[in-house]
Amino acid sequence: MNVCMITYNLVNNGIGKVVLTYSAELIRHGHTVTLLVGGPCEHEKVDEAETCGIAVVQLPDKKSDTLAYFKMLGKILDEGRFDICHVHGNSGMVFPELVIAKRSRTVAVACHCHSTGCEHPVLHRALRPFIPRLCDCMFACSEEAGKWLYGNADYSVLPNSFELGKFEFDLEARAEIRAAHGIDDKTYVLGNVARLNPEKNHAFLIDVFEAYHEKHPDSVLIIAGGGPGRKDVESLVDSSSVKDSIILLGNIADPSKLYSAMDCFVFPSKHEGLGIVLVEAQLAGLDCFVSSDVPNAARVSDRFHPISLSRPAVDWAAEISMAAAHPHDRTRCNFHAAELKRFDVRTSYRILEGAYEVALAQGGRK
Repeated sequence: MNVCMITYNLVNNGIGKVVLTYSAELIRHGHTVTLLVGGPCEHEKVDEAETCGIAVVQLPDKKSDTLAYFKMLGKILDEGRFDICHVHGNSGMVFPELVIAKRSRTVAVACHCHSTGCEHPVLHRALRPFIPRLCDCMFACSEEAGKWLYGNADYSVLPNSFELGKFEFDLEARAEIRAAHGIDDKTYVLGNVARLNPEKNHAFLIDVFEAYHEKHPDSVLIIAGGGPGRKDVESLVDSSSVKDSIILLGNIADPSKLYSAMDCFVFPSKHEGLGIVLVEAQLAGLDCFVSSDVPNAARVSDRFHPISLSRPAVDWAAEISMAAAHPHDRTRCNFHAAELKRFDVRTSYRILEGAYEVALAQGGRK
């Protein structure tokens, strides 16, 4: 198959990871993948894609040069004669890309929803009813994300899969990372890995840490991530009463070993399609304190602790304190095998390829 993936940006975020993971797996199975990007690109991600054999094409910026973006998109889809055009997004705002793909020489059109919220809810509600009519197959990272974009239409849940083994707890990595940042082995480390933008709720995260640190001074908060809200998060940290105990690591290309340096994971996100970092953190044996607005599909162990964002930061800190008082063996975790298996890319890839084949045979235009 000749597959075209369309995404707004190629950066170190959830969508970027999913697009590259599945694209690499498609290539490993003998298919061809071209990735069209209509916004910011990070050089590291482009290099990662090209190393895997994925062709990356930077389009004019969708937001600042909209007409040129759509013109080039249509031209490439016509000339590429793709079997599948797979459009990634978070809301009904993928409507224009789907229309262009449907009118092109592409055989079948796929849509993939990665979230349960967006910046333009009114437009989302207006465009959402048209989305299923433009697609030959539909994917979502969770049931919640599927309902958000497709309503009652048929779609497949395609988990944000990855190589599971690389996130196992690593005692040596824990010691090395802590030593590199001057963190004592007995210091309790709260961690967060997320794109720095408003929906990840870093302001509340810092409030939670301040409440925890007041009762437990020998504690540190590690925040890993980059993004458009970097300066805002830096400002929050600078104005915090515990700023000397907060470490901002910036963008981390591969956080797999970083989880081992943490003692718990705090994720008060306002909305998520899934929250794949939570699965990663659980694989590393971490207790995860997570907003109850995050889909339960990210629960793969008994260390997943949802808490309502309506509860104050001191309540979150109290929950963390109770877990910290009863540490457990990080190498032993009661995983929910069936749920965890879904995140193994070798398993979930079959869902993707199977849906493509059905779309080409039944829904696609020959």
